[in-house]
Amino acid sequence: MSLGKNIHNAFEVVFETFKSIEKLIVKCRAEIDKEKYYMPTERFLRNSNDSSWSGWIYWSFILLFQRKEDGKVMDNGWINAPVYAVEINVDSDTCAEPELIVAKMIFKDMTEWSKGCLPSNHAFFYDTIHANDIYEEKEMNNFIGKIAPMAGYEEDGFWGFKQLHYMTKKLVDVNQYNYKEMIFGTIEELSKVEE
Repeated sequence: MSLGKNIHNAFEVVFETFKSIEKLIVKCRAEIDKEKYYMPTERFLRNSNDSSWSGWIYWSFILLFQRKEDGKVMDNGWINAPVYAVEINVDSDTCAEPELIVAKMIFKDMTEWSKGCLPSNHAFFYDTIHANDIYEEKEMNNFIGKIAPMAGYEEDGFWGFKQLHYMTKKLVDVNQYNYKEMIFGTIEELSKVEE
């Protein structure tokens, strides 16, 4: 097989992967239980930068959810309660194989946050989920990791970030029959984890 054909085949695999990711994102948006969950933004967050090849393709897709029973939607479009970041991660620098990460992010106070969340805010959520060098990680219940900022990092440009609890699952294990349980069931499990 020629080099050119190999390149085309490699891109076909990437395109098919993106189609599957798009289907999952569309299902999450379309079939969300609107009585139970709120999306501060329906757009997925992603890193996009045309100044380098690494920004020409998306490696991480993040959807944000909040639980309506945790509070009332404020004028700024947020509930002053945990934010659940659902990341579809295909970045080989941060995972051995593609994964689904569901993270409960706890902040000190969201009343002063600006309205909305741009797709470019991806870096904040992604870096907070993946930046283990400034966090202390502990295993809880054999499957929930709890990360808290080390001393001196609590307010350092992290929007008042306090803690992150997360679960990681293999992306290949998520399908059209179990995605609600894998995502929203995990959100419910994480909602029970105490600060």
